[in-house]
Order: sequence, then C-alpha cells, then structure tokens
Amino acid sequence: MTQPGSSSGLAPRRSTAPRRSAAPRRAVLVAAGALVALVGLPVAATAASAHDQLVSADPVTGATVESLDEITLQFNNSPLGLEGSNLVRVIGPDGSYYETGCPAVSGPTVSTPLALGPAGDYEVQWRVVSSDGHPIAENYTFSYEPAGDAEAGAGSAEPACGEAEQSAAAGAAEQTDAAQPESREAETASPVNGLWLGVGVGGLAVLAVAVAVFVILRRPRPRE
Repeated sequence: MTQPGSSSGLAPRRSTAPRRSAAPRRAVLVAAGALVALVGLPVAATAASAHDQLVSADPVTGATVESLDEITLQFNNSPLGLEGSNLVRVIGPDGSYYETGCPAVSGPTVSTPLALGPAGDYEVQWRVVSSDGHPIAENYTFSYEPAGDAEAGAGSAEPACGEAEQSAAAGAAEQTDAAQPESREAETASPVNGLWLGVGVGGLAVLAVAVAVFVILRRPRPRE
C-alpha cells in the first residue's frame, strides 16, 4: 500500500561523473610559455655574440688616391670613446708614421688626420673598442700617387698617439686583412647570417608551439 505523499516512481539519479579539471589546460599553457622562453635564449645569445663591424672606410681597401688629409672609418655602432683605447696608424712605404693626431670618435665614425709623404703603398692599422666593450682591429692598404707639385709630409719615427708596440698589437688583435675583400666579407656576414638563422629556427619553434596549444585548447570538453 502506498503511503500518502509518496511517489511510486524512482527519483532520477544525478550523474556522479567528475568534472574535467582545467588544470591540464593550464599546464599546457605554462609548458608552452616555458618552451617559448627557452627557444628565445639561443636567439638572444646569437645576437649578443655579434660584435661591432666596420661598415666602410675612406679610402677603401686597395684604393689609389692623389691627395688625402684624413682617414675615416665608419662602424655599425658607436665605438666607446675611452681615452687611449682607439688607435689609427698610417705607415708609409719608408716605415714612417704619417698620422698627425689622435683618432676622434663622433658617433659611429672614427677619423684621424694625416699628411702623406712619398708615393707608394700605405698601411692603415686601426683598433677600436666596440660598443659591447670588445676590442676589434684590422689592417688594410691603399696607394698614394700624388701630383708632381704636391707637398710631402715629413712623417715620424713614432706614432702620433700611443706607443709603437700598441700599433703592432692593433694589427695582431683579431686581425682580418682588409686587403682580402672575400675574407673580410665572409667575416662580416658570418654574425649576421648566424643571427638570422637563430631567428628563423626560433620563429619556427614558436609557431609549432602555438599550433599545438591551439589544437589542445580547441578540443571539446566532455559533457558533464
């Protein structure tokens, strides 16, 4: 016999299936962020490893000039203007020094006054401290063929700035002989190529992570 107020039917059972936690999705996002950060480290390291480079010089390597009163070097960044750290030597065919003053730094440009002597080949030896504090140096040569009535500079047995030993060190420290354009171009291009390679690999890795995260987050959740 059924008691008053009672129901003969069974009450519907509520689903006891556990709700899917959002923790896995959060874990995916955290892991993706960490991977992107790790991918960025080699790219940053590659960029940091690229020291400043000589962009242009006047006169250029192998040039022949009839008159010249200044050597001008242009870099991709401004060298540090530390006293005595930047050197430019101009050595004539007789072994004398023909720069007449210390190099001046104006932004990315380094210039040195000179008074050339006899006709012949002159060697430029330079050393600067790049913007990252790393010294860079090169040697290169040009030829001087003055007019017949040109006044020749006297030259000097000692460099205008610093010691002669520093001049030799400037030519030895990380020397890339600019008289060999192919070698110079390869050295100049190497850091840049490495940088773009790192950026490309890093970009592909980040894209792959982004696609994976998108696919995971787009998966439909099971009904509760």
